[in-house]
Amino acid sequence: MKKKLEVYKHLRYNIKMNMLNGLAWAIGFNMVNPFIGIYAIKLGANDFQVSLLNSLPALMVVIGVIPITYLINSLKDVHKFAYTVLYIARTFYFLLALAPFFNKELQPWVVVVLVGVMNLPSMAVGMCWQSFMSELIPPEYRSKVFADRNFWTTIVATITVLITGWLLDKIVFPINYQVIFTVAFIFGLIESYYFSRFHVVKRDLDEARPGSFYEAFKNMFESKKFIYFNVTSFIYYFAWIMAWPIFTVYKVNFLHANNAWMSIFTIVSSIGSILAFYKWADLSNKKGNGFAVALSALLLGFIPVMWATAKNLYVGAIFDFLGGIAVGGYNMLLLNWLLELLPPTSEKMSYIAVFTLITQISAFIAPMFGMWLYTQMGYVAFMILTGITRIVVSILYFLVANYEDGIKEMEVKQ
Repeated sequence: MKKKLEVYKHLRYNIKMNMLNGLAWAIGFNMVNPFIGIYAIKLGANDFQVSLLNSLPALMVVIGVIPITYLINSLKDVHKFAYTVLYIARTFYFLLALAPFFNKELQPWVVVVLVGVMNLPSMAVGMCWQSFMSELIPPEYRSKVFADRNFWTTIVATITVLITGWLLDKIVFPINYQVIFTVAFIFGLIESYYFSRFHVVKRDLDEARPGSFYEAFKNMFESKKFIYFNVTSFIYYFAWIMAWPIFTVYKVNFLHANNAWMSIFTIVSSIGSILAFYKWADLSNKKGNGFAVALSALLLGFIPVMWATAKNLYVGAIFDFLGGIAVGGYNMLLLNWLLELLPPTSEKMSYIAVFTLITQISAFIAPMFGMWLYTQMGYVAFMILTGITRIVVSILYFLVANYEDGIKEMEVKQ
């Protein structure tokens, strides 16, 4: 009885730390991330540099995912590694505030490089979090704990974006960004502190399996459905992400969106995702993760076509709200489908790392290709082409969802 009481006490403590860590993250992250693009543009970033804001973070994942996976699988104290790296990652918020002190020509490059490099420690922390979070929260509590965290962090994030956008337009540039990013850095330290307070049990060294990433990459070819899933996701990510920098350029340079409007776009998109969350979950339970992902991908294909007709910020906000509905389903269910497709006895960390590597290669190339294609075709033609490509690839998702692999049948017979 005393042991059960002690376990419950630790559980409640970890749930509390998880919530506080999430709230601090939501504030710091949303004071920076939605405004990075307009910050770079105001410092003189050209179209290519804006595209790099999306490409370089993906490149960092491509470079770092294999050695970091190997390292995490080798660590005894994953927790200490994670919160140490998190402190380093959040320091980049403050470094971004220093960009205006550099030479005028270097300022946009400072932002681009910092945003890119910042993603490497952030990715490491995210992978560490996945490796031990399941040990902190038992399965019977997990759905409620994470639902509570997502609910409150989304509310806090929405309020943060709204206030930040308003403050950025009220304070003179560049002091406005320097103040905001410095405050974000402080909340990043708070986030890191609560992350460090988790009660995590160290692993035995015998549990480490440094070669698991290579084994996962080799064994994944046993499942054709898993291969088709990865190939389709690679193509869809390309068609999805190549339009991201063009959205930013069009909103700022042609629709003349200020910081407040950029925050509104983020808010309405988040609201769309929140409102659709349970609907997507219900659809997934009834039709399966594959069908729900394919449908969300199909709906997401119509968003750039809609944006091709946007002539003012108000209409754009409506389109971003609709986009939030589709993105909410795609982001929420894609990982669930991935886990569902993992071959038996596979290590989830390593298979997720394989998927991450594949999609992030696409995410690295796509923004730069998209920006080049946009300069060649023009805005309207580019958006229509992007939408058509997404719609066509979403049909591949439907085909993958209906494909019977046969592996499970063979295993049953054996």
